[in-house]
Amino acid sequence: MPDRPRSLYDRHGRDAVRVGAAVTVRKEPTLESTPWSLTIEQIGSETVLRASGALDLDTAGRLRSVATSALRQAHSAPTLTVDLAEVTFLDSTGLGVLVTLWHEARNAGGKFQVSRPSPAATRILEITGVDALFDLT
Repeated sequence: MPDRPRSLYDRHGRDAVRVGAAVTVRKEPTLESTPWSLTIEQIGSETVLRASGALDLDTAGRLRSVATSALRQAHSAPTLTVDLAEVTFLDSTGLGVLVTLWHEARNAGGKFQVSRPSPAATRILEITGVDALFDLT
């Protein structure tokens, strides 16, 4: 039986690839190298929150705080839109905050929508089935 290349996962990490007899490790940007930002725009009764960077344990609380405050300040039937076009990573904490905001907007008689989810965010939304809850625009 010919000698097949074996996985190098256990010796060199998940980013290792076998190239001939040499091993090359790809350098990917880390989450720490992507700065987090959140911008807020009010358009009539719609509040648009644009997140950039990783939406995770470290940042999800800030999104929730700002969004909850915006919902409280809204007069009637608020629309809360979270733009995820620039989100590079979405973990379970970020996902949980999105679901919480969906509930809070509905309880306030309003609407919650996710706008332009990045490929990273889309993948997590689809894998978990949460995309079916939200209005995706």
